[in-house]
Amino acid sequence: MAALPSFAQAQDKVRVAAAAINIAHAPIALAAANPEIFAAQGLELEVTDLRGASPNCIAALISEAVEICQVGTPTGTDAIAEGADLVAVAIVSGPNGEFVLSSKAVESLSVNADAPVEDRIRALSGLSIVTSAPGSAYYTMFDSMMQTVGLSISDIRYRTLAEVPAMIEGIRNAALDGALWTVGSLSPVVLEGKGVRWISFARGDVENFQGLPFITAFARKDWVEQHPDVARRIHAAYADANARLRDRPEESAELIRAKYFPDLEAELWKDGYEQAIPTFIQGAGVDAESWQRFLEIQQTSSGKDYTRAVFENVVLEAARSN
Repeated sequence: MAALPSFAQAQDKVRVAAAAINIAHAPIALAAANPEIFAAQGLELEVTDLRGASPNCIAALISEAVEICQVGTPTGTDAIAEGADLVAVAIVSGPNGEFVLSSKAVESLSVNADAPVEDRIRALSGLSIVTSAPGSAYYTMFDSMMQTVGLSISDIRYRTLAEVPAMIEGIRNAALDGALWTVGSLSPVVLEGKGVRWISFARGDVENFQGLPFITAFARKDWVEQHPDVARRIHAAYADANARLRDRPEESAELIRAKYFPDLEAELWKDGYEQAIPTFIQGAGVDAESWQRFLEIQQTSSGKDYTRAVFENVVLEAARSN
């Protein structure tokens, strides 16, 4: 018993800024809903939901307003490429976006949702599709996906939109042809027949994206060097949260829904959660090959030099997997 952490003892406070609270960021949402996950590592957790404002997450981290920024991996590696000294403390989740098209748009296409994925990708050309801003994880992967068939995001009538209610109404009223966002977010239009699931990263439709570090928890390098044990324990807490999300799905899903989405219909939340289960990175780690592959995808999309962000330079030892 003496070897176990005592919750009565003072704990190290960890302030986490999450770019958003949704199924893609479920590990930190679960940890906030169940404080024992971080407390078991001697940590007191404080979570701030930035509601999609990813740049603010990095700004909060650099200004020392928080110890951890949980954000799309490209946002963090872009900051590193531009001079920020950051460390990837935990890999939160793999690719979990999906394209949902309006039923009206699908009716106008020459292929259907069961066609080979290459044909479904080509069919997006010329459509009006919304997702997050250039440089974000979704934008980067959208562009990379189009390049697999010799196209790019410039072949889409793309515009930035990161508000789910607006996406839903746009698809529902056929004001948009579709959107790329987190699995389950657009379930209302799918379940009511106004939308069609077209391509899903979560179910592995785009083979090259499997295993990539999509959402990452970053810390400042100087802070990690000053608090190596705390950083290691943060990683362990993330690993525990990811394991619970997979191994105790009903309990975990209900804890998150009760805290953050109490008014959301259980059927809608379940629809997204069940799709996302395979994306929760077990062990909260990444191997060198997958990290490098993501940097190459990002470089192709942005044209930046990510030498500063290579695996050996920025991934915490505890977060490195074989």
